[in-house]
Amino acid sequence: MVQYYWVIFMSKVINTYDGILDEDLFDETISNKKFEGKQNKVKLKNVTFEDCIFKDVNFDEIEVEGVDFVNVILENCDLSNKHIDERLIKDVIFKNCRLVGTSFIDSFIKNTEFISVNGRYLNMSGAKISNIKIEESDFSESSFIEVKIKNLSLYGVNFTKAEFLKSLMDGVDFSSSNITDVMFDIYSVKGIVIDRFQCYELMGMLGVNVK
Repeated sequence: MVQYYWVIFMSKVINTYDGILDEDLFDETISNKKFEGKQNKVKLKNVTFEDCIFKDVNFDEIEVEGVDFVNVILENCDLSNKHIDERLIKDVIFKNCRLVGTSFIDSFIKNTEFISVNGRYLNMSGAKISNIKIEESDFSESSFIEVKIKNLSLYGVNFTKAEFLKSLMDGVDFSSSNITDVMFDIYSVKGIVIDRFQCYELMGMLGVNVK
């Protein structure tokens, strides 16, 4: 699936032109640009990036107030503590990115992959997510509260101390992931897939004693 998305995405964004964020942007759509390395201190408000590539970009000095990503690749980027709430994230790959404390509250996230991402404390509460893959990533202490989920694929994800509350997780396979001290409520745990070792741990989380 990862290779499939890379091939499809790269075919769509192959004709990008070098760009740089050097001025504030308001209510604009930016297309077919490749942003690489250090950018200027700018403000982005209600901006859509479409068919773009971001590589080695640190968003620390970029003020984000409403950004949509559509058919975008972000590689080795740092969006830690940025608020991307109530936005559209569609056909996007986050690869080797830092998303520590990043907020996607109430966002619509579709056809998106998180590959080797540091997503500690990430918050997807209230989001609508579909066709999402998370692979070899750290999502420890992240929050998934009242999330609407359709087709979530996990492989090698660290969810230590994450919380899944009031989220329908039916069919989500956690068997290859670390769910140590994860907080599930009864609604969220229904229908999840785990291995037999995780089963004992999960029963302990739910207060079930096994003789």
